[in-house]
Amino acid sequence: MNWACNLTCRECWMYGDSSAESTWLAEVQRDQVSMEMWTGIVDELAATPGGDVYLTIMGGEPLMHPKLVELVREAKTRLPGCNLDMSTNATLLPRFADDLVAAGIDDVYVSIDGPNAEVNNPIRGRKSFERAIEGMRSLKEASRKAGRGPKIALNFVVTGMNYTHLPEMVRMAEREGISELTVGLASFFTKEEGKASRAAFEDVTGRPFLSWAGYCNAHQHADIDPDRLGELLEEAENMSSDVSVLIAPTRYDNKSKGRFFTDDWRNIVQDSTCVKLWAQTTVLPNGDVISCTTFSDTVMGNIKESSLTEVFHGDMYTKMRGMIREGLQPICHRCCELNMDIDVDPGLYAPVVASAEGAR
Repeated sequence: MNWACNLTCRECWMYGDSSAESTWLAEVQRDQVSMEMWTGIVDELAATPGGDVYLTIMGGEPLMHPKLVELVREAKTRLPGCNLDMSTNATLLPRFADDLVAAGIDDVYVSIDGPNAEVNNPIRGRKSFERAIEGMRSLKEASRKAGRGPKIALNFVVTGMNYTHLPEMVRMAEREGISELTVGLASFFTKEEGKASRAAFEDVTGRPFLSWAGYCNAHQHADIDPDRLGELLEEAENMSSDVSVLIAPTRYDNKSKGRFFTDDWRNIVQDSTCVKLWAQTTVLPNGDVISCTTFSDTVMGNIKESSLTEVFHGDMYTKMRGMIREGLQPICHRCCELNMDIDVDPGLYAPVVASAEGAR
């Protein structure tokens, strides 16, 4: 929805420890999705036959968009069958809670990186924990008054700054009456991995591939004990009957996921391609359509010039899918897009094998 944010979380590629590498941000920081662009996307999806539609509102901090509630209302009016969710730091929720519930948002994911202020605030900023808790409670109260409301879940990003507190996050969710905790392993890349991936991505897009540099924050994870992380993931996943703990990627066991921040991870990864290229797409505030949500410069086209459908099935997307079908780039292995779980028809991304006839 926008790039602006009221926090400077340390692991954030836009505003965190490594954000100085994201030199382009100053140029786009004020960009935000217009009502015309938003309704155009929603109307196109509504007119497109197919399966279920999932819309995810992201930022920046979406609640800093001056028309956020109106955007939610329009989406749920024009495409009532869609599932509309939003990720937020929740610090601004008290002033929007009643209106968001009335607008019909389906799911709200609240990002908190510690079970208390002592752990969370050094990572996400002063008073961010207290304000996020107040925001969640205001949304729950608004739902109670309305007799309906969104599912509220917690987002927790594992880093070396907070991983030992993961079980406490489950207990905090219990106390707040939150039934779902999603645990993400922080995306990070080395400069060597980024540089080794540039040629392939730049060959597809014809533009510099540099957005990975904001994720070069390996220093935040250097002190993680892999065995201890695996144990804590296992403990958190099984400690509560009231809180569902979802640790992506679910297709790996927790002992393996404990090695995520080590050099071993590349040998553990079983994926040979990234199925997200066939299942989802991301639109930036200026209308650019990107193939990889993590990387803002994987631009496939712009919806001010073509429809979303035309971009998604266009030549550049086809070329990007072909490149990724041939194998993951070094930058892909610890990317959150690869690590999210999604079901896609395997035939879409199966390796292309030349037939005997074609080989002659």
